[in-house]
Amino acid sequence: MESYALFRKPGELEYTEMVQTSGEPLRFGSVEALNGQSGFVIAPFAVTDDCPVLLLQPDRIVKRAFPLMKGYDYAPEGNVVQRISRRDEYARDFSSFHSRISDGTFSKIVLARQSVDVIGNPEPPRRLFERACHLYSNMFVALVSTPVSGTWLTATPELLLESGGSEYRTIALAGTMGLWGRTLWNEKNKNEQQYVASYIEECISGFSDECSCKGPYTVAAGDVCHLRTDFSFSLKDKSLLGDFLAKLHPTPAVCGLPKSAAMDFILANESVARRYYSGFMGTIGSDGSANLYVSLRCMEICGNEYRLHAGGGLIADSEEESEWNETESKMQTIRRCFTRKIK
Repeated sequence: MESYALFRKPGELEYTEMVQTSGEPLRFGSVEALNGQSGFVIAPFAVTDDCPVLLLQPDRIVKRAFPLMKGYDYAPEGNVVQRISRRDEYARDFSSFHSRISDGTFSKIVLARQSVDVIGNPEPPRRLFERACHLYSNMFVALVSTPVSGTWLTATPELLLESGGSEYRTIALAGTMGLWGRTLWNEKNKNEQQYVASYIEECISGFSDECSCKGPYTVAAGDVCHLRTDFSFSLKDKSLLGDFLAKLHPTPAVCGLPKSAAMDFILANESVARRYYSGFMGTIGSDGSANLYVSLRCMEICGNEYRLHAGGGLIADSEEESEWNETESKMQTIRRCFTRKIK
């Protein structure tokens, strides 16, 4: 089985195809091991023996233009023949997670869930990738497949790290609500975003002597909008890119605070393993260059089963019904690629 990555950066009019035809991608047991490496990274939420950091080293790289897509290219309504949403399971997880905020263990923790859509007429993953690119021109869209990770499609709004010359950029993206209420941010969402921004600023301070920020401001992402703060900085030592990524990932936007304790709790108590959901993917270079995105709004493609993942940050003011609805809205972003309307 060959390994490949198709990806389109936000705003680009063509996509890149990277294919590794010989051997398998390199496997690493830590994010720090990416120091000095070059290739396409597929990193999980938490590194384990079953979910290592993968580095695809392509022997073929091609830039391709998108084919013209018309209305009939989109999947018909009713393409989902079964949906397993695990509503009761989510309610139990919410109660367990939120109780640890109420007792002061965490100031924030992220709860994720999975929904399995069984498709009546599954289509080639490449077609779904092309649809996602047409639907979401302002997102990073990627389709990756390896023997270890399986096949994943993501359309994510969240930059993890981007370099240009001597400057690096990252963002704090948190707080979520529907597009109809962009200016009506409540304290829950403002606080959630501030947790993430403060954490990222602290991470940068250990690797950089200079940093500037802009925000927070509102951005749209599929069917929802978020609060965003932009950070620009330099790294004192580019050869330690892997060390910096290990410090930065996972951010509170996908994990929680305190980070280490929140991550341990998630791994022990979340009902469905995240695997490569809420990890990160993209390109890195041995010179310290990077173009990496958090793997959100994504699904694993397993034959005629599409395993959609989504999550949301819980703080003291979080309500279970509202958080469930937020995950449903986030899943709709990637679900649009294989069906127009869910009844």
